[in-house]
Amino acid sequence: MKGLNRTKHIQIRLTDAEVKKYKEVSAENGLTVSGFARYSMAKAARLIKTNKDEVTTE
Repeated sequence: MKGLNRTKHIQIRLTDAEVKKYKEVSAENGLTVSGFARYSMAKAARLIKTNKDEVTTE
């Protein structure tokens, strides 16, 4: 971890159930957990930018 570039590293806290769920979903779709996280974050960012997300800001 000595050479870790901290500007490109994100830490998140997940429950054991969430880890299990994300590992299963990523494996079903042929992705690594890291790849699945990047895909999910990119999709969420696109939805938020186009204001088509589930969260309403009123």
